[in-house]
Amino acid sequence: MSDSISETKLANHKQFLIDSKIEHAENYDMSNYSSWKVGPITRIISYPKNLVELKIIIENLIKAKINYIIAGNATNTLYIELKKTIIISTKKLKNIVFSDYKDTSIEIVADCGCPLSLVLNKSLKKGLVGFEFSNGIPGTIGGALITNAGANGGTISDSLVSVFFLRGGKEVEVKKEKIEFGYRYSSIKREDVITRAKFILEKGDIAKTQEKIKEFIKHRNETQPVQFPSAGSVFMNNKNIAAGKLIQDLGLKGLTVGGAQVSELHANYIINLGGANPNDILDLIEKIRSKSKEKLGITLETEVRIIDE
Repeated sequence: MSDSISETKLANHKQFLIDSKIEHAENYDMSNYSSWKVGPITRIISYPKNLVELKIIIENLIKAKINYIIAGNATNTLYIELKKTIIISTKKLKNIVFSDYKDTSIEIVADCGCPLSLVLNKSLKKGLVGFEFSNGIPGTIGGALITNAGANGGTISDSLVSVFFLRGGKEVEVKKEKIEFGYRYSSIKREDVITRAKFILEKGDIAKTQEKIKEFIKHRNETQPVQFPSAGSVFMNNKNIAAGKLIQDLGLKGLTVGGAQVSELHANYIINLGGANPNDILDLIEKIRSKSKEKLGITLETEVRIIDE
């Protein structure tokens, strides 16, 4: 494969997006997209606003043999280079449908691009509980399902009923029981195209739930460097020790490369102090992994997805 996408292929895809009246941008700086506020230039980023647009964009890219990545809020991704790949953003795909009550529960169907915070807030307004674990997680439904994102004692798979995928040009529903979930893991592959997901939430005590959320926020503000751009926890916890504690015990808090730093507040966060670039962050990740392996014999696995294409 060549080092970059040919200009002819890019021009043809751009014309396809124009003809299809699909929102897009050229030479887009991913530092404006990533939660770390770092990133390379992507030659084209498109913003489908419904399933039909998502489907035809993917079909056009496959036909043209252009690699693509589907991006939600890019809150768990470090983009190094995007020479061979373009971006499809799901930020416009954020519809939520609430069913009628069945006894004390309601099924909801949320698009892949729905921010978890949007699902939580709309659910609370309807008197529903069960999604409060997501408070403070900045990702979207699609990305959260791939990693079985969780916090505050819960995960996204807890209330999950099914996931909808785009397969062979059609939307297919797969029940939760057919998908494996574990700690920061699901059997959903990165190349799978998630379109929507169905959850079941219960009618509950909203005042009590909101008090619980206030405690979550207080704890997060006290223990996490929320004032700096970051991607949240960088490494998965080891079965015997939390990654943050391990990194702290290695004496790596405050370690700095360029504009990136291992947070002094929470060692499993790498923050952008201002002016960081993707390689500063990648260098810190590698230094931490190397030190952990050298001193403790532990290979740290990243929660963060690293893309260098």
